Amino acid sequence: MRVRRSKRVVLTALFAGTALAVAGCGTAGGGEDGGQNLKLVVAQYTEDTKPYWDGLIEKFENEHPGASIDLQVIDWGNLQSQVNTMIQTQQIPDILNINLFADYAESDLLYRADELMSPEQLEDFLPTFAENASYNGEQYAFPFVGTVNGLYYNKTIFAEAGIEKPPATWEEFLTAAEKIKALPGDYVPYALALGTEGGHYEFGTWARSNGGGWMTGEDWTINDPRNVETLEFLKTLTNRGFTQANPGQTNRADGTWPLFAQGKAAMVYGSFGTRAFMEPVRKAGIDFGISTHPTQHGAEPATHGVQDYLMAFRKDGNQQLVSDFLAYFYQPGNYVEYLRTEGLLPTTSSAAEQFAQDPETAEFVDLIPQARFDPTSEPVWAQLSGTMGSQLGTGVNSDAQPRKLLTSFQDIAEAAN
Repeated sequence: MRVRRSKRVVLTALFAGTALAVAGCGTAGGGEDGGQNLKLVVAQYTEDTKPYWDGLIEKFENEHPGASIDLQVIDWGNLQSQVNTMIQTQQIPDILNINLFADYAESDLLYRADELMSPEQLEDFLPTFAENASYNGEQYAFPFVGTVNGLYYNKTIFAEAGIEKPPATWEEFLTAAEKIKALPGDYVPYALALGTEGGHYEFGTWARSNGGGWMTGEDWTINDPRNVETLEFLKTLTNRGFTQANPGQTNRADGTWPLFAQGKAAMVYGSFGTRAFMEPVRKAGIDFGISTHPTQHGAEPATHGVQDYLMAFRKDGNQQLVSDFLAYFYQPGNYVEYLRTEGLLPTTSSAAEQFAQDPETAEFVDLIPQARFDPTSEPVWAQLSGTMGSQLGTGVNSDAQPRKLLTSFQDIAEAAN
């Protein structure tokens, strides 16, 4: 989930002339016996990613004589660039796991979901995830895994500061931050990450909690007054010393998350389903709670949802085997095993039912309906999120002009329409 997005103009160039060529490339066969081969490219989430897929593929091949699945596992830092090269050289995978799909759908490279799954299978996907896997009203991607991101707070620090519950409004948040900053021990009231890795996730969550957001209907509203107010608010937090130093250059995994796990940060934007966050926190014995972000202007409380996808590239003769493999992976036993292996949340109703029965995951499953997503179904999001990753953090500098910065992002989005 940490892959940096390449610019859409680059992807568009790679797609030029590829859509027609895809039909003739690849090695998949169409029959049920003999000569069948699929290329599966997946992201590496943890050290257990490859062992899981190796085991699943072995079982699948044993149950489907003649089928052969060629697995390639790529770390998130190199995934997008390697996929771009595969497309450019027409070595396109049959099935791909990544966090963007709209560019591929726009270029007519993907099967529609209903070409590979039955209505009953598609109905098992939780609606909020399925909607976010659609382009122009048609579902093209398969919701793969999800995380719920919210406001994590240290109950011990809260008790020391006399704070009885997580802040529900921005005013309560500022009051809590003041009380925590006044404590001995140099606590960080709120660990803010607006760096290249995930900064737009955090800003987007705060913007929605202020009644703003990236889009209103079909229109981009990145420089909406509510969003400008949001960036000004985060700038204020920084200037008043309510965050760690240099939040505009701080990432989550190597910045804010360790602060929380070390008991130094009272509040943080955290991600259930990300072992890099949860395991150190639990290992350290941090007594934590999770809440939706505090709101302003009557905005609905929400969490930020992140999902990654599976998608299938259209090639001559590969449709049936792709369909069989996807159905096999999403069988509840196989799918739940994967989720527990990687420490991620489900995107299907059948798996969510199992997670809801586990006390350690039930509260996070309950937050899924409140999840709101970035507009990943918009093709320009690949370019836009990459640009924001490198520039958004400058918006909290002392000399920053939030409106001007957000307008530069708005111009990118509008230019693509």
